[in-house]
Amino acid sequence: MKAELAQFGDILTDVDLKKYNTYGIGGKAQYLIKPFDRQNLIFLLTFLKDKKISYYLLGHGSNVILPDEDFFGVIIKLDHLNHFEITNDLVRVEAGLPLNQLVNKTLNEGYTNLVALAGIPGTVGAAVRGNAGAFKHEIFNDVRDVTILNENLEVETLPRKKINYAYRQTAFQKRNIIILGATLKLEKGDVSLAQELRENNWQYRLNHQPIGTKNAGSVFKNPTNMAAGKLIEDLGFKGQMVGDAQVSLKHANFIVNTNEAKAVDILTLIKNMQKAVRANYDINLELEQIVVEWGKNERKED
Repeated sequence: MKAELAQFGDILTDVDLKKYNTYGIGGKAQYLIKPFDRQNLIFLLTFLKDKKISYYLLGHGSNVILPDEDFFGVIIKLDHLNHFEITNDLVRVEAGLPLNQLVNKTLNEGYTNLVALAGIPGTVGAAVRGNAGAFKHEIFNDVRDVTILNENLEVETLPRKKINYAYRQTAFQKRNIIILGATLKLEKGDVSLAQELRENNWQYRLNHQPIGTKNAGSVFKNPTNMAAGKLIEDLGFKGQMVGDAQVSLKHANFIVNTNEAKAVDILTLIKNMQKAVRANYDINLELEQIVVEWGKNERKED
């Protein structure tokens, strides 16, 4: 099957998924493919559906908890879908471009309204899907439309007014679709002030978050008018470990893989924190991270 898949993109086999997510966890994938372009992505998905082959779309892997088990299917990464174009104060960008590159590219052109998003790992597609944000700014503040590949493998462009979104969520998370790209409104501003803000925000992250460790960002969404990290910290969870997974000593809403943590270790910590917060505060902490499950899958023969 490798030869058949290779017609659609760059192909790797027996891939160690620990190298493809920021927790550094997971088993192996039988195949990983980076489609050459949008059309080859559609051809690939049509092929996989016809052959009834399992697949999973993976961005930067910065907000996911991958299973410990091997995946006998195809991991799809949209690294080659990274086109970027600015016209009339609008930027059209494909889903595979890293979000930080979008911020830097627009700032280099004198546009400053995306600077609060600097430092968020992951791709534009993932950021749009989960309405990523930081420092009281979210990407849907600027989104004008989103282009998707729908359940029937048809390309659709949806204006923002037709997309349901809220804090760290969108309607896309409940649909079996692929985000291909988006159009964002840009605003000119004082670049030097924006660069200073970006630096200040980065220093804040360095001081308050476990930068440089194996983690996947905030574990839980913040409840209304509350900080999830504060609730967890007040219950004494900082530093607690299950296996090699540890609640960060720097910020209790982060879990760190200190060595060779497993997904089951991270998920156990998560359940322990949710149970304690529910028992003590009657608050149900909602996961911000995505728990991936492969389901039953069997190795395919080449």
